[in-house]
Amino acid sequence: MSMAQSSQGSAATQQQLEQRLAVLGPKDTTRGFLFGSALELVRSEGSAEALKRCVEAAGSGNFTAFFSYPVGTFLKLTYAAARELSDKHGGFDGAMQHLGMRVAPRFLESTTGKMLLSLVGKEPKRLVESMPSAYKTAWDHGSCSLTWSGPKSGRIDYVNAIPGAYFAGSLMQILNAAQLKGTRVTVRQSTLTDFAVEFSWE
Repeated sequence: MSMAQSSQGSAATQQQLEQRLAVLGPKDTTRGFLFGSALELVRSEGSAEALKRCVEAAGSGNFTAFFSYPVGTFLKLTYAAARELSDKHGGFDGAMQHLGMRVAPRFLESTTGKMLLSLVGKEPKRLVESMPSAYKTAWDHGSCSLTWSGPKSGRIDYVNAIPGAYFAGSLMQILNAAQLKGTRVTVRQSTLTDFAVEFSWE
């Protein structure tokens, strides 16, 4: 996978986190299962100290799957987790992408996800076309829209305070679950909160 983002130093990363937090309001929320999957990843790949730092960043270690929590809290958690896992995944962006990959199975294990996977053999496009509705299920924040550029290529435009690498990882995992060959996913971040995830398969 090619990623159109470079790794940043910790000071720059902290400054970017503060800039992202500044654009969020009290009505920006997301679901608890995103928090749970991030903490699970740190629990399985990081140290006990790393997990403790991530729980401190999130203010809690317990999140109910379909309850809503502030996006700002999730942003703090993902930044803390990506810092802890950056050495294992080629830097901050690689770790952020890996966090996104971890959350996709949660969607695929849901009733909607299982139904879509059963259709994929005949119509893999259906799985990608489910992404905007899946987004609305998980996020009360920003937006997500799909544009096809060909029968096996397109882009998903997002407005979200979480870095684009997270969503690129999630889409890559969805395409992998569909067992598509020659998949490519690239994220292009145009502003702090606007980005496009371009995808294709053979």
